[in-house]
Amino acid sequence: MANIVELRGLSNEKLEEMIEGNREEMFNLRFQKASSRLNNTTRIKEVRREVAQLNTVLANRQLAIEEAAAQSEIAAALAGRDYTATATYVYEDQGFHVEFTDGSNTVATALVNLSKKQPSGRRARAAKAAPERVVRYEVK
Repeated sequence: MANIVELRGLSNEKLEEMIEGNREEMFNLRFQKASSRLNNTTRIKEVRREVAQLNTVLANRQLAIEEAAAQSEIAAALAGRDYTATATYVYEDQGFHVEFTDGSNTVATALVNLSKKQPSGRRARAAKAAPERVVRYEVK
């Protein structure tokens, strides 16, 4: 299994392909375990962890796109348009670079930091506003 740096560099299609392959392997491992033919039972835990890592990378990309699209100026620029969004993690900026395009034109870009701590608990959320996760953005 690749480490998180390599996983973040892969495309969504490749990640989904890896998830599908790992789920098939998980099915085969469970079948082998049920029929008492599995020698290495720790492999089930490893494959389950790999699937969770892949799902986390995909979910973080989707969350970054949703956070950027919720920004008021970006939402206004995207209103009424068919667009595609891509999110790539940039280690130098410690956040996701999200790019919205409609066809061949770039509509907007944003840098989203999902690592900012959210207030926990109902009282804390009511007393304090949630931190702004969109660090910077540009509407073209």
